Amino acid sequence: MNFVSIVRAQLEYNWAFWGKTMYHWGDTPEPIRRIGESLLKRENQGEVALFATVNSRGDPALAPVCPIFDESSIYVLVARPTAKYQHLLRNSRYAMHAQVGADDLEFQLSGACRFVDDESERQRVINAISFPDFDPTDPIVELLIERALTVVYGE
Repeated sequence: MNFVSIVRAQLEYNWAFWGKTMYHWGDTPEPIRRIGESLLKRENQGEVALFATVNSRGDPALAPVCPIFDESSIYVLVARPTAKYQHLLRNSRYAMHAQVGADDLEFQLSGACRFVDDESERQRVINAISFPDFDPTDPIVELLIERALTVVYGE
């Protein structure tokens, strides 16, 4: 029995290589964006990604999330009474990994979060939410991207 997975394809985009520290979802190269959206926009599947933050001791913490997309950005709702909210107030760094797709397709983003304060942007994000249960008064963060990675395993 063979337990070794062969990486068939890996696409990585690290914006720092191009002299910029963070970028928006709409700036992500199309092949990476297409794969990410196929794994992160699964209708009626509940939480489709794990969202990692850093606690006050520097330890990683994971929480399930449903990403929200508009024409150029990707967002996450962050309920105030959660550890995730407290972590992001202290340290805006995150990593998000989509649930693994068909053929063990993987997708990951990492970077920093920006709290959305502008009311027109908040309303645009709330209007883009496709899942049924949420509190429209919860804080919203935009995921600014430093690195996007997708990996396909198989023969």
